[in-house]
Amino acid sequence: MNINDFSLDLSYTVSMLPHSYETIARQALMHGPLEKLFCCIGDPVIGNPSQLMMEASLRACSLGGRYLTCTVHASKLALAIQGLKALGFSGANVTAPHKVEVVRFMDELTPSATIISAVNCITITNGRMIGDNTDGKGFARSIAKIADIKDMNVLVFGAGGASRAIIAQLGLNNARQITIANRTVNKAQKIVNDMQSVLPTKLEAIELTVPFLISNHYDLVVQATSVGLFDPLSSLEVEWEKGTKAIAADVVFNPVETKFLRIAASAGAKTVDGLGMLVQQGAIAIEQWTGETADHEAMRIALEKAFEN
Repeated sequence: MNINDFSLDLSYTVSMLPHSYETIARQALMHGPLEKLFCCIGDPVIGNPSQLMMEASLRACSLGGRYLTCTVHASKLALAIQGLKALGFSGANVTAPHKVEVVRFMDELTPSATIISAVNCITITNGRMIGDNTDGKGFARSIAKIADIKDMNVLVFGAGGASRAIIAQLGLNNARQITIANRTVNKAQKIVNDMQSVLPTKLEAIELTVPFLISNHYDLVVQATSVGLFDPLSSLEVEWEKGTKAIAADVVFNPVETKFLRIAASAGAKTVDGLGMLVQQGAIAIEQWTGETADHEAMRIALEKAFEN
């Protein structure tokens, strides 16, 4: 046997380890029960890295499962939801433009999904669909690794879908006050009007003027707009007051180190990149679908590799 033969044989042997991902898949196919099915639905979905991240965790944890990425046109959403049930899927992630429309197909909503009026994660059990919104939960988990959210004074830039999810969850986690800064102040005020009666946190809306001075009053500053996405040289026009002790978080995940975070770090802020939120929201989905703990490190590595180019 030459060295090449040995390498091939070793690779095959590793794949046949008793608890390897490949062995579990083979066992499920030949002897049952079949592996669980998961997916991401949206339009467009090309360039969405969720499948790479989720499969990395399934493989690292030797969990039987298959995750698909599916283009679903808005006109086909109802059929797609019926198809998930008919094909026995156990869970699905929902991305744009379906997060709001899919709510009407759910049998039950979690508190966060109810407040946000949007669903990005579906758990399917015995044909019953539970809609959740894990975006805000994922963000809160990434912050809670550094500091307790309770009683925080928070500044959020932006009033879109990501902002709504984050604000709702920070409120459920008992932040003291959340200030929403947006160029169109009416959009920020709508979030206040929609959520203030159901959250214990004081909410306020202000206009995002430029340059915007970030005072030391804030414990957490969240960049929740798309500014900087795919553009490492772009950022909101902000200035940090000297001596900040705040945590600065950006929802933009590509590039990982955004200009907003670089400016914040130079001012003394602790920084949390967008991969933290992306990994954590995916991990929550895996936990809900399988009852097992996700491999966060494997998920982050998969995302970093996906964004290398």
